[in-house]
Amino acid sequence: MRTTIYMLMAGVTALSSGCSNPVEVENPEQILLIQAFLAPGEDVVVDVQETIPSRRYYEGFENPIRDATVVVSTDASEVVLEEDPDAAGRYSASAASLPVVEGETYHLEVTHEDRIARASTTVPVKSLFTQVVGDTITYFQRYGDLFGDLAHPGEFYWTKSPTAAGYVVIVEALGVSSLPVSADPLTGELDRLLELRESLEGQVDVDSLEVLERQITDLRGYFDENISLVNEAGDNTRFLREREQQDWIEQEQKDWTEGKLWREKRSDLYNSRVIDYWMPADSTRSDFWWLGVRFEGDYQVTLQSVDQNYFDYFTTLFNGNTGADADFGPIFHVEGGTGVFGSYTSDSFRVFSRRGD
Repeated sequence: MRTTIYMLMAGVTALSSGCSNPVEVENPEQILLIQAFLAPGEDVVVDVQETIPSRRYYEGFENPIRDATVVVSTDASEVVLEEDPDAAGRYSASAASLPVVEGETYHLEVTHEDRIARASTTVPVKSLFTQVVGDTITYFQRYGDLFGDLAHPGEFYWTKSPTAAGYVVIVEALGVSSLPVSADPLTGELDRLLELRESLEGQVDVDSLEVLERQITDLRGYFDENISLVNEAGDNTRFLREREQQDWIEQEQKDWTEGKLWREKRSDLYNSRVIDYWMPADSTRSDFWWLGVRFEGDYQVTLQSVDQNYFDYFTTLFNGNTGADADFGPIFHVEGGTGVFGSYTSDSFRVFSRRGD
């Protein structure tokens, strides 16, 4: 799982702007910002951006860099990554040309004009699940008022990685899909197009509205496919909690615009379908928790054994938000720039959740 770049950029920007009005802060020199997480069997993908001036803080978090030279090397090889012509600032190499191997150290060098950023990561040894207690879990509605005292519905165990700095556990509902907050402007665009169509109806002929209708249809189709409670078999997925199911149904009766309805649905599903948390390096077990299981159906539980770069990034990502003098912000391990160049290995299993009578 890749942590979204805008979250990283937000943390970096917060460091430069602090708690003051960004326009009142002297703009520091913009530095390279990189993000990459290497994993065995996956292509190597490096996102290259630069930090944004404080005066642009409220304009958005992305400032991708084109025409950079991105090189990943080991003691035995060196590969120059290719830039994706359709995704600014994204550089990649296939798993065949640059295989990621447990125990191997990889060095990254990103050059753009007179700026150079460097980082290194050593891929941790993989941990394996050894026992799952409760591969089917049942939620009863009477649990609704007992979250503070509710016993966990299961637990799982794994072998200890001798080289991991810690673990990241990801619990993901497989019968649910959603989009990140960056999709919200598209819902606003849908409302704009609908208002435009309404204003033009009766003033122009149907053929003149054809392009507009196609844009509306495409946006609706995109949201319908990606903000959904439909599982792989094509069946509707239900919330485990009847109260949340009713809230979801009642959204359709709200006096909202269509774009507003899609925004609310996106937020509900995005904030409910995945949770992740970290465990220290000496851990070999974890509980399931009902708080992270919101839907009926299959869940995938993934254990990532992560290197120091990834672990420090994950555990300090939201530092810098307290306002305390001792809060120095996220920890990064990039020379000549900022961001994260980390690695992980992973193992996973599935658990089925269902409603009880």
